Amino acid sequence: MTIDKYKELIRQCELTEVEDYLVSAARPIINLILGEKENYSQTGNSRIAGDPDLPQGFPWPMTDDGVPMTFIAQFNLDELHTQDARRLLPAAGMLYYFMGDMDQARNIAHRVIYIADKTGLQRTPPPGTTTLEEGGRFKGYQLQAAASIMPPNYTYADYNLLSDDEMDGLEDLCNHLTDGIGRIGGYADGQHADHAIEAAVYLVTGKEYDYSPANARKTLLEHFKGDEQAVDDTINDITLLFQVDSDNQVGFCWWDAGCIQFFMSQKDMKAARFDRTYLTLYSS
Repeated sequence: MTIDKYKELIRQCELTEVEDYLVSAARPIINLILGEKENYSQTGNSRIAGDPDLPQGFPWPMTDDGVPMTFIAQFNLDELHTQDARRLLPAAGMLYYFMGDMDQARNIAHRVIYIADKTGLQRTPPPGTTTLEEGGRFKGYQLQAAASIMPPNYTYADYNLLSDDEMDGLEDLCNHLTDGIGRIGGYADGQHADHAIEAAVYLVTGKEYDYSPANARKTLLEHFKGDEQAVDDTINDITLLFQVDSDNQVGFCWWDAGCIQFFMSQKDMKAARFDRTYLTLYSS
């Protein structure tokens, strides 16, 4: 997706009057699109649901109660690297996502695992029924990655700049540019623009978010001994690592057809510190 193509879409959605805003506020994303149903003829490709390809003997992630977590997706980072305009992800290796149950919508138990060496990967079924598959297995599909551009969505748009008709046009633009099962980067879906501060307060201080941005900022400010700039830098450094939407083909349904969202800091992404991530669920 080039900036010229993005501007063309802005004009097609009748958003010319706010083009400058939509260009300046846009974020690069990797749009993730369902490919063929997985037949496991290829090892180590990008995939959503089904079985992962793990190194031989690699321990399956478990919950604190000893239940196998559910495999969500794997990314072949060699494939994604060419689509990663931000250059935050490692250039090679595999990235895996697993999650626990959905009893709560915030700070969901999960694991994000990075493996640099793809030698010896093999299809690995779970060691038992996983947390989210008691009603049956999710169906595995290959994933295709495409670089795109995302404007601010409904949650993050500046309502002072947009008319009602322009908000409708913006929704059409967002839907066109994020037409997949998920994305890396961009703006998270939701009702409140508090995703970054929610993730930041937990990742930095270990304290749960209480739905109050003011309280979360106060907690961060105490942690950084009153350094306002450090707080701002920490919040601004949080990025959407991976959003996964509900999908009938795969079988994913996050509460009322919502989505799950993995967050981490860009600093940790560059350092491949995928043990420092945060998972939440949004459903309208």
